[in-house]
Parts: sequence; C-alpha cells; structure tokens
Amino acid sequence: MNTFQFKKEMSHNDVFDKIKDWISTPELQELIFSFGGDFRSDGTLVEQINELLVFSDVWDFRNKQKKDSHNAEKARWTIEDNQLNEKQRHLTLNAAKKLGLIGCSVPSQKKYDYVLVLGGARMSCLFRMQYAKEICDQNDDLANSIVGLAGMREVMESERSATDTYAPDAKTEFDLMKSALKKVFGSLKITDRQESISKNSNESWSLQGYFYDIPVILLAAPSGEPEKRRANTADTFTFFRERLNVGMGRNILLVTSQIYVPYQQLEAIRILGLPYGHSLETIGFPNEWLVGIQELQNPENYLQEIRSVIQSVGRLLDETDKRRGKL
Repeated sequence: MNTFQFKKEMSHNDVFDKIKDWISTPELQELIFSFGGDFRSDGTLVEQINELLVFSDVWDFRNKQKKDSHNAEKARWTIEDNQLNEKQRHLTLNAAKKLGLIGCSVPSQKKYDYVLVLGGARMSCLFRMQYAKEICDQNDDLANSIVGLAGMREVMESERSATDTYAPDAKTEFDLMKSALKKVFGSLKITDRQESISKNSNESWSLQGYFYDIPVILLAAPSGEPEKRRANTADTFTFFRERLNVGMGRNILLVTSQIYVPYQQLEAIRILGLPYGHSLETIGFPNEWLVGIQELQNPENYLQEIRSVIQSVGRLLDETDKRRGKL
C-alpha cells in the first residue's frame, strides 16, 4: 500500500493515525537526531508537528539558495548543499525509502474514475504523462478518463535545457502539459476548449478536452490568491473538482514524481479526500527515467520534500482544528 493511501470511508482520525506512524518512523527520528534535533514521543500530534515545523527549517535549502535570475523563483532542481556529512546523506536516503519518497510506482487498484497527471517543471509533465499512458495501456479499463493538472506559471530559463527537448516553444507550464500530451499520445482531436485569460496570469485558467480511447482533459488552474502568488497544487485540485463537477466518492489515482508522492497525496487528502469522500492513491514514474536528465534525487532534495510533508500535515491539522471549532 502506498504512503497515506486514502479510502473514502476513512475519517480524520484514521489519517492522523497514519501521520503518527509516519513521524514515528525510526529512520526519520534517527535523521532528525543527526541534525541536532529531538523528537517528543510523549507529545500530542499537534505538539509534535509544531516542533517539527520549527526544526525542519534546517532542511529548507530552497530558502537558502540564490533566486533564479529570470523568474525570482527558488527552483527545486537548483538545490545543492555541501554541508551534509556522509552519515546524514546515508540516513536521508534510508528515511526517504521508508517514508515513501522512493518506491511508490505501482497502482494497487484495477479501476479508477480519474487518473490525474500532475504538472511540474523540466521533464515532469512529459514523464508523468508518459507514465499515465503506460499504466493505462498495460491495465485494460484502468481509468474512465485522464486529466492533466497544471498552472499558468512561466517556464524558467533554468529549466529550458530540459523543456526544450519536448516543448521548445512553451511559455507556461500549461504549454508544457500540452506538448507532453502531443508527444505521448500523438495529435489528438480537440473536443472542448474553454478559457479565461487575464492580464494577471495568476487569474487565468484554461480547459482543453481531447479523445483517445478515453477522454483526456488538460486543465490550467487559477490561483486561489492571484494577487499574492501563482496556482499551487491545492488550487489545481480545487479547480479539477469544481470545473469537472466531480461530485463525491470517486476513485482517483494521481501520477507525479516519486519524491513528491507523500506531499501531494496529503494535499489531495486535505482538498479532495476528507471534504468530499474521494478515494485517493498517488504513484510516481520510475526513478530510472531521471538518470542523467533531471537531478532531483540528491539527499538535500529529499530533505526539502520531507519538510514539505510536515508542512502539509500542519495545514491539515490547522484546518481540522478550525473546522471543529465551528461545529
């Protein structure tokens, strides 16, 4: 079973139990100790997460690095840190495997209502779309439809060396997804096209529908806070649910990169699972596809994403507390 796999009948407490098991993993605790941290096994989940949130700043390599000169973004693929010792590097990779950032690549179910292909930078759109098609081709009647989720962020100069291999004219992440679709599926007939383009690209959105053996839909989501930021993972989940009138209790498979599986699964649980009763599972394309192409498998990358999981848990706990306070 993949990390934080969520069934529609599960409750908040069921999710919290999974989180408690995750943060209590000996490999994570040993990793924390190697960085001079501590783990309170006697505290409540909220207390433990609050302490981990503060501690995990030591793993925020994106905030330490120089900003990308073109887009003022702190890009994951430019993360590097030479401060880690060999023991910390070894413990990080062990923890990444145990915590589900390595190894989640095979769907556990035989049927899904939706396969969601999550957008990203560099080769992500291509590899994720390619893997979605591959698992659908290998498993008859696996999905009722494939949906690509992206945003309208600009492609950065630092990712052009990768994106130019399949999308040389792309200006946005949505363009990357469209090029990935064409590269993987060939030229498909467009069956639907809707969009709203604003001067503020954070407000813009687009939908394009195609038909393969099953419907294929690409969505570019607007930001939930367009004056402050571009669309994030949570915004794409919300837009998917609202624009496609997804309803309740669907069975959904998400396809991403393995390093992001726990984080994006938790975000899906927070946005789609607990509020709307959708069963959710997240997998990543084979890590072997990244060799020599995209460096996102260094210890510092895994530490950054372990921190992202902790931050997602913090949001989930905060939202749950606010919701219960209104009851």
